[in-house]
Amino acid sequence: MTSLLNSTTLKSLIPEENRLLFKQWLQYPSQLETFIPTSSKLVHLIANQLDITSKTIIVEIGATTGRLSRALLEKGVSSNLLAMIESNKAFVEFLKRTLKDNYDLDQPHIIQGNAKSLTELIPSSWVKKVDYVISILPLAYMEEEERERIIQSMLNILNPETGVILHVSSLPSSPIEFMNGELVQRRIASVWRNLPPSFIWRFSQKHYSHHFA
Repeated sequence: MTSLLNSTTLKSLIPEENRLLFKQWLQYPSQLETFIPTSSKLVHLIANQLDITSKTIIVEIGATTGRLSRALLEKGVSSNLLAMIESNKAFVEFLKRTLKDNYDLDQPHIIQGNAKSLTELIPSSWVKKVDYVISILPLAYMEEEERERIIQSMLNILNPETGVILHVSSLPSSPIEFMNGELVQRRIASVWRNLPPSFIWRFSQKHYSHHFA
């Protein structure tokens, strides 16, 4: 059970979020597309793309300061079925402190690690059962080989029949267009007024029907 953040508590986090994100952007500009936190409009738009039940398993990659994490929890995602993967230690510490302080979480899965090793990071019982992987990684600015390794890592944990990847990009074109033969790729939302403009992509595995005479 989560307790919703009231507006006063949420506003009190914003200055700290801004300072932390700007500081980390200065140190690691290649790992962060922007020093501006993801907008409230965008994170709620992402959360509204999900069909949530009490059993929905979600892995969020690139959680940074937790804007999307909080939107997912407020949407009704079970804290025990949400894993937040973040490679930056400062962001991990911020997530652990602020989510513990503001939500009634039993065992939040806040994990420091690399998106290329998801099967090793999430609970083993989740592998091949994850309903959604949500990514805000700057895939478009990575080498093609690295992008493919990260996407394959996501596919390795998804439910092979129904699992979906939602990816947020600052570019209107798919960052994995070269994998078009393997995945169904569809842009499902555009937020031009976000800074930077953001585009939500939906990737899912192709399924083929075999007909026998």
